Amino acid sequence: MTQKRPPLTMRVLLATVVGLLSLGATPPALASEPPATARAVTAPSAAAVEDVSVSIRQSASFIGAGGTMAVTVTVENTTPVPVADGSLTLRSSTDSITSRDTLTEWLDPSTKADTDRTLSEVPVPALQPGATHTITPIEVSAASLGLTVGGVYPIDAVFTSAETVVEARDTIVYSPDPAATPLGIAVVMPITAPPGTTGLLTADALAFYTSPNGVLTRQLDGVIDRPVALGIDPMIIASIRALGDAAPASAVAWLDTLSRATNETFPLQYADADPAVQAQAGIPNLLSPTSLLFGLDPENFAGEPTDDTGTGEPVPGETETPSPDPAPDENPLPTLAELTEWPYTTTGIVWPADNTVVSTDLPVFAASGATSTLLSSGNVASTASYTPGAASRVGDAALIVSDAAASEALRGAVTAISTDEQQDALADLAAQIMVVGSERSAPDRSLVLTLDRGWPPSSARLSEALSALATLPLVASTSLSAAASAEPATVTMVDTPEDAGRTATAARFSAREAEIASFATVLADPTLLTGEERAEILALLAVAWRDNPADWDAAVLEHDEQTAAILDSVSITATTQINMVSNQTSLPFSVRNDFDQPVTVVLQASTSSLKLSVDAAVTQTIPANSRETVRVPVQARLGNGDVSVRVQLYSPQNAVIGGSVQVPVSVRADWEGIGAAVIGGLIVALFLGGLVRTIRKRRHAKAQHMSTESGNE
Repeated sequence: MTQKRPPLTMRVLLATVVGLLSLGATPPALASEPPATARAVTAPSAAAVEDVSVSIRQSASFIGAGGTMAVTVTVENTTPVPVADGSLTLRSSTDSITSRDTLTEWLDPSTKADTDRTLSEVPVPALQPGATHTITPIEVSAASLGLTVGGVYPIDAVFTSAETVVEARDTIVYSPDPAATPLGIAVVMPITAPPGTTGLLTADALAFYTSPNGVLTRQLDGVIDRPVALGIDPMIIASIRALGDAAPASAVAWLDTLSRATNETFPLQYADADPAVQAQAGIPNLLSPTSLLFGLDPENFAGEPTDDTGTGEPVPGETETPSPDPAPDENPLPTLAELTEWPYTTTGIVWPADNTVVSTDLPVFAASGATSTLLSSGNVASTASYTPGAASRVGDAALIVSDAAASEALRGAVTAISTDEQQDALADLAAQIMVVGSERSAPDRSLVLTLDRGWPPSSARLSEALSALATLPLVASTSLSAAASAEPATVTMVDTPEDAGRTATAARFSAREAEIASFATVLADPTLLTGEERAEILALLAVAWRDNPADWDAAVLEHDEQTAAILDSVSITATTQINMVSNQTSLPFSVRNDFDQPVTVVLQASTSSLKLSVDAAVTQTIPANSRETVRVPVQARLGNGDVSVRVQLYSPQNAVIGGSVQVPVSVRADWEGIGAAVIGGLIVALFLGGLVRTIRKRRHAKAQHMSTESGNE
């Protein structure tokens, strides 16, 4: 069977072999991990030959009554050196595997193999670098395996060549009794889009995701009207509706198909935001969108004009009445509730990523409206001797526990690229389910299997995997609600906290959001900014980002820079010294608005000096992307001198905007009086000078006149 994880390297000295030492093999406690393809076990002298692998592949998921299956074993040399010829032995055992612990122990290559029945032994020729050798498929049946009772049985293949020994382990499921008591199996799948940063999907993204082979199309087409519960990201629904008339036709059709599906449905967090990281970041209630107005274009909701007659032609004999002007709110924009509303069959389920929850998260989920939490079985522990069913409880908290090992196998079948890979995964799944069904003293139970936040390569592959699951032994399809409403088992939490860096980022987002909310009070409609910020935070906390940390770090950095730029977009610009030469005046201060919307600010000036008094604060609206001068009335009080004036911007709601600025002011209020006196003196001097000149002119003219008269006599 070709396994889903990379092969693991094992080395041991053959001279002292008493077992196989696995370097980095999966610990027995982690039953959720699938088995690994075996790697070469070599002596130190053959250390170069350490990437020889053996894989076992089965032609069917199980052997039924009177049935057979073909087992194929492949040896591959991925080393740069040749591997000498050798032999391959295929072995089995008639001792069934009856518990999860035993299954885990068998699949752990560091444990001693207990297969004692040789099915076949064939020679293997020398392998050149990169070469593979596949043995002729071996037909096996219950008789050739020596099986008389249904169950899960071990099988292994051992390749021996010179100083290299390689072993691969697998299981075979024998199910001769179709009437055996089945297990209820419920499947849950998330309907999500690839992670983004904006909180709303664009028209181009929706057109791509809902195209014939888009990720949303592949998800929905593979599960529609099947017994699969769907956890739907409300962001997808809101994004399509937010585009109004501009929504792609394929997206509108996709949403219509979803609305007619008979599947159970429940909402995920908006943008599939990670609930565990929010709780562990100290956020008291899970975040939800506050407004999506920022993403709405009124032109997309204008609607089409209607024609009451249906023909558009005037009716003979009737006088056409002019239509009244449309009211301003005739085509109102949809509300947040209208954008996100959906007829879910159930609500209140919180679905974190696998193995990310700690016990203190559960009260946060409950405070946010959760009635149950969907956890992986790796996140809980049970003292029962058997695998508990899905319905569980920790204290007062209701849980739906998915089976980690079986879910992993189902995910492998859904995402398999080839039919052989899918068959391989289905054989794993059959073994997991058969072992659970064979557990002694176990009550009737239902298991929940979950698919992860990935996307199948095709809707056909997803559909094929679900159809194959329904035909496996002991499988009886059931609903998520039925599995969750069964008598709950008591389990304990296995605290598995989120990555510390991811949690710190979520906490920083929360703190910055409070700063943005304070800044937004300068806007006529603060929700245009606060709604966008909340939507972006939710998008950046999407569970799917966990699988792409490098791109997530880049997206977080970009968001941090964007937030810092917004908070710094409105401020008082640097101001040089102001000279005040009158008793009363208005001091000018320049305010910068680099934001893309007009802002209304209140400028307050204050000083501790008695030489100057500020009369009042000034409220002024600054247009987008501009600078304006705001003048503040002041009055000189006692004497002259240099005064420092502190200037601060506030929003109309008294939120502090930007930092304060200290402006030096030189108060010379008596210059006004001195200047008036000087001017008055100059006027008097000019008047007196003019008067003197006039008198002199008159005297001079009189003297000339008298002189002239004397001459005439």
